[in-house]
Amino acid sequence: MCLSVGAVFADKSQRSIKQEQQRTKKEIKETARKIDSNKKKTRAQLNLLEKLSAEISKNSQELSDLKVSIDSIDTSIVKLNDSINILECKLKVLRNNYKDVLRSVRASRHSTSRLAFLFSSKSFADAYRRVRYLQQFSSWQNAKNDEIKSAIVAINEVKTGFTELQTARTESLKKIMVAQQSLRQNEAKQSQVVADLKKERSSLEAYMKAKQKEAKQLDDQLNKLIAKQQAEEKRRRAEAEKKRKEEERRKKEQERALAEKRKKEAEQNKGKTETPPQESEKDMAKKQESKPAIDVETDALIALSGKFEENKGRLPFPVGGSYNIVGKFGRHKHPQLQYVEINNNGIDIELLSNNEARAVFDGVVSAIFQQPGFNTIVMVRHGEYITVYGNISSLNVRPGDEVKAKQKIGSVYADPDDDNRRILHFELRKETEKLNPQHWLR
Repeated sequence: MCLSVGAVFADKSQRSIKQEQQRTKKEIKETARKIDSNKKKTRAQLNLLEKLSAEISKNSQELSDLKVSIDSIDTSIVKLNDSINILECKLKVLRNNYKDVLRSVRASRHSTSRLAFLFSSKSFADAYRRVRYLQQFSSWQNAKNDEIKSAIVAINEVKTGFTELQTARTESLKKIMVAQQSLRQNEAKQSQVVADLKKERSSLEAYMKAKQKEAKQLDDQLNKLIAKQQAEEKRRRAEAEKKRKEEERRKKEQERALAEKRKKEAEQNKGKTETPPQESEKDMAKKQESKPAIDVETDALIALSGKFEENKGRLPFPVGGSYNIVGKFGRHKHPQLQYVEINNNGIDIELLSNNEARAVFDGVVSAIFQQPGFNTIVMVRHGEYITVYGNISSLNVRPGDEVKAKQKIGSVYADPDDDNRRILHFELRKETEKLNPQHWLR
């Protein structure tokens, strides 16, 4: 009986432990799910905040441009209005003067017809003078008519321009109203997202820490690749220099041997019949001399670097179609979340109407690799300058390929966890020195 009771209690204890273990596993799984859900939610909200901030910046710039445009239109309208008043005054004066002349001519001639005016001449000379007078008066009349017509045409043209400006002003005002409404809506959404993110501060800080870690890993990898490329270039130049020196040494030996041969021939021919004058050693050396070996690749790199630098501020954007800049260069506080610090080695560009990443200048694809958080990365060398294209999903180039400005590098990855947004991470460097891409792009 005691053994039976003990067995029952042992069985209950085992079931209790198993249930506790299952409950613990379930709680761990639920906690992991919540953490992952919070992480995704934080990421989505932060991405939304970046998108809204970019749209607000764009709306603000659009409003500013429209206000400048309206000010310019208003100035032009005032000028055109003044021009219309001046032209109408001029037309009025022309018409009044023309009427006065016609009135005085009719009064002096007492409404006599042209023919009667001619036949009333007292002599042939008087008739000739009257004919000349009528011709001159007719020419003056035509000129005045043309002048009045020109003034009317000029007034109509200015009025047409005035009407067009008024229409443009009305359209600009409508656009301002739309932009202001969009700005207010985006600002309201932004405030709500900021409030939500502040509630999840710990999740946000953890997410930002993970992002900065990914950025650091990318930076380290880029520095390693650049160092490797620099070492390879240094080795290649050293080999080219060694080859050049060996070539010079060989040529000097040839020149020395040739000089000795000439000397022996001169001694053997001494006292013999005079022979045609031989070339001097100096002339022979000049003939044998050739230009030192040229490092074609190094010269090409230097030339390419110079051309790239000349185009600062004029390079095309590395994406096709319309875009928004959602991540700016450098270390700075987040504009809405002051406790969040961002360190971006490049810029982040959201593609709005295309999926194309493009080369900003002629160059050579020096490396392609993958990195967590950035998908596939393509490095393009432009001499000592390097452009980096991150978050590529499908490639149109391979390592070693020569590319031209605006040539497609590949398609930008569409993130399914972020409403399929396409964001290109773009960096610009002079070897390992990080440069602000916005200072170089137009």
